[in-house]
Amino acid sequence: MTKLMLGFCLASLIALLGTATAFAQGLTHAQAAAIFDGCQTAAGEVVSAVRPGGVHVKQWCAVVDREGNLRLIEATDTGGTPQNPAGSDAWRGSIEIAIAKAYTAVAFSSSEEALTSRTVGLLTRQDGPGSTTSPDIGTDAGVAPLWGLGNTNPFRPLNGGPGDDSVGKQHRGIVTFAGGVPVYQCGSSTLLGAVGSSGDGVDQDEM
Repeated sequence: MTKLMLGFCLASLIALLGTATAFAQGLTHAQAAAIFDGCQTAAGEVVSAVRPGGVHVKQWCAVVDREGNLRLIEATDTGGTPQNPAGSDAWRGSIEIAIAKAYTAVAFSSSEEALTSRTVGLLTRQDGPGSTTSPDIGTDAGVAPLWGLGNTNPFRPLNGGPGDDSVGKQHRGIVTFAGGVPVYQCGSSTLLGAVGSSGDGVDQDEM
């Protein structure tokens, strides 16, 4: 997924909100909610890879700002939160994963380069892209230049220490598979934050 595609998606959400906000102060709650609305719409259109009967996906969708602060985390099937799931059937284990996917995407993207959590994951794999010649492995030219990256930022629970991992606070954690995508300001290369989704197959999460 390219920055152009991401910008187009965000432009559509802005049109739905009826605002032309420039996002100069970072993502507001209303803008994070608009991104969640996009997640919820997509979830209603994507058939689950893991749930029987051709049902649509049920996921947790997390939005973080440019600094990795959690702006929103809600379930796509009910709009519930981790504190009040409202009867959601989305996997509870996906709460942490969705937030970490969003953090991964924003933590390793910049205004010059968009990296999804899928791309970050490929760079950690010993069978990923790059040279397999022994001297090159683990270098910029070889496979696995980011080998072990997942060990650098361990998960912290949502109910962690004081002020840790609540809405408006940072959440660390690196996920090296698909479902985390950076978000850019429309019409520019300004990185605004990221969105992470978890609760189904990795392709479905990314969609």
